[in-house]
Amino acid sequence: MGNYFWSMSGITRDELSGGGDGIPQETWNINVGASAVIERGMLLGASSPTAEFAPVTDASDASKVLVIARENFTADEEHTVTQAFASGKFNRERIKLGGNSSLTLEPFVNELRKQNIHLTHLEDKFGHEFD
Repeated sequence: MGNYFWSMSGITRDELSGGGDGIPQETWNINVGASAVIERGMLLGASSPTAEFAPVTDASDASKVLVIARENFTADEEHTVTQAFASGKFNRERIKLGGNSSLTLEPFVNELRKQNIHLTHLEDKFGHEFD
């Protein structure tokens, strides 16, 4: 189902993945700034796939190339490349937005879909969505 992921300390359940449904989870190596602190599930944007990615902080970032961080990563001068999902299906409740506390995922939904990143909701065992 994809609700587990490997980390250096073992297998962790975080429910970021929204399942398969025939949508492959493509992973890109991306560049981030030398002082970037990235969390798994964080929505990142850049002006192009080869530009430097950073956490989205404003609705205007929806016009950028968008990816979802695959792992926790703290960059430094020598290590500025990490991995991110460039396509797939993910639970919107597990997507993290940077900076602005009033920012919601809504301005990004259509642009994410255009980039083959599809969002779904967590559901309990009875099929009811979580808030």
